[in-house]
Amino acid sequence: MTQRTSRERAARRPARDQPVEPSLLVPGQVPAEWLDRLLVLGCELPVAHGLGRLGEAVVDALASIVPTCAFGVCIADPPAAGGQHVVRRLPAGLATAGDRDPSRLFPSLARERVLVVSSDPAGTTLHCAGDDVALLDDDGPVAHLLERAALVLAAGLRATRANDRAASDAQQLQYLEAQVVQSEKLASLGQIAAGVVHELNNPLTSILTYTEYLRRKAERHGGDEADVERLRRIEGAAERILRFSRDLVAYARPSTGVRTALDVHAAIDQALGFCEHEIVASETHLVRSYAADLPRVHAVAAELTQVFVNLVTNACHAMTPGGTLTIATERAGDRVRVRVRDTGHGIEPGHLDRVFDPFFTTKSEGRGSGLGLSIVAGIVTSAGGSISVESTPGQGASFDLELRVAP
Repeated sequence: MTQRTSRERAARRPARDQPVEPSLLVPGQVPAEWLDRLLVLGCELPVAHGLGRLGEAVVDALASIVPTCAFGVCIADPPAAGGQHVVRRLPAGLATAGDRDPSRLFPSLARERVLVVSSDPAGTTLHCAGDDVALLDDDGPVAHLLERAALVLAAGLRATRANDRAASDAQQLQYLEAQVVQSEKLASLGQIAAGVVHELNNPLTSILTYTEYLRRKAERHGGDEADVERLRRIEGAAERILRFSRDLVAYARPSTGVRTALDVHAAIDQALGFCEHEIVASETHLVRSYAADLPRVHAVAAELTQVFVNLVTNACHAMTPGGTLTIATERAGDRVRVRVRDTGHGIEPGHLDRVFDPFFTTKSEGRGSGLGLSIVAGIVTSAGGSISVESTPGQGASFDLELRVAP
């Protein structure tokens, strides 16, 4: 037998961009042209474009190498990250069968090889199918090609997921930085507001004093009763504004951190005074159910008021006009239990474990920063108490606080 010259062998070798004819395949070997294309694929994997695009790139490359076979990939990923990505490529002129076999991507073809990408913990699979059974033998070049493609795919999966995590972390960091900036703006605005309220106290005191003087003078001299009533209303409104402004300044003043024995009902009532505009605007029906002879609790006055301000505000935001807000207190052993319940839209089960996390919020933009409940939880736990939440979507939410009784 005469040996072929190198020129003859080169003449039979296909061009790099052309598929290798099945008759030229040698069992146990992968043509160099195939390996070249896999190498190019490995250098050009679109790891910055997500798992779906990665799967398309691998399957398209395999389909161009062996166009007589069908190739597919099933990339598993958690639902939060996009779920399952399935990509299939069929040879020209072929169609899939109507009934799907969940273990196969190409049930209409005679044979299908399924290779699990073992290095991928999510369980990604790579598929190759065709009607030429011999072409898909265990020791055939296509089987070995599939094994090497699985290595390329595994590397791409690691790089893509790492890229996605990095992008997610960067986005979260940017969001947190924006929230911190917003919180600093709100803190500055609070200081300015407290200063403005403080400056209003003097003219408010003058209005109250002169109104009281005019009312008493009109009453002594038998003035018109309608005018006297108007003066009473002015006096009452001035007293209300003055009382609110003083309470607001006290609330905005930094806490000294000194815990004392406090009347929890007084703290709740003060918080309701701060939130009166929210209650009125949301047309909320307020129900107080206070236990008699309730012992005092051990807490910082401004912090305890802040707890109820945040809970009442959240409840008002969660309800449609006409909802009911119930605040109930009771003695529970050596604790005082306070329940704040609304009839709003409730909290989704998947969010219950996160409602006390900093910056977590389901409110629309501009309605909250996601810090309110985390601050509430921090204040309550630092005072030796506890807080829990129960909710059914569409049926409202209930926050239960247990506060230590003052020694």
